Amino acid sequence: MRKQAVLLASVLLACPSAHARSINKGDPWDPSHINNLPMIVRDYVTTICKGPPRAQRDFATYNPQERRWRLNIEYLRCAGLAPNFRQRGNCLNVDFVDVGSGYRLARKQYAECGY
Repeated sequence: MRKQAVLLASVLLACPSAHARSINKGDPWDPSHINNLPMIVRDYVTTICKGPPRAQRDFATYNPQERRWRLNIEYLRCAGLAPNFRQRGNCLNVDFVDVGSGYRLARKQYAECGY
């Protein structure tokens, strides 16, 4: 048991960046979660919000195989957000797909909420 603890400690010391990422205590509402999105996706967010938007890390995910951005609206907070982003226990997901010169709104669907 002691050997395992020593081995684990040596691995963590050898890989400090991996350990630091696992305990990252950054801002869960970091503005980059929205600011780093493609322009058309950010524009969509501003149309559904009536004030400055804030989003958690899991708000927007990119799938490179499908060349698709998915917005999970349950991780978005802003004034004026319509309450209809929830329906019978499901939450709205919005997909934007790559069309070569940018992205276009491809689909809105309700799926199981992530929290």
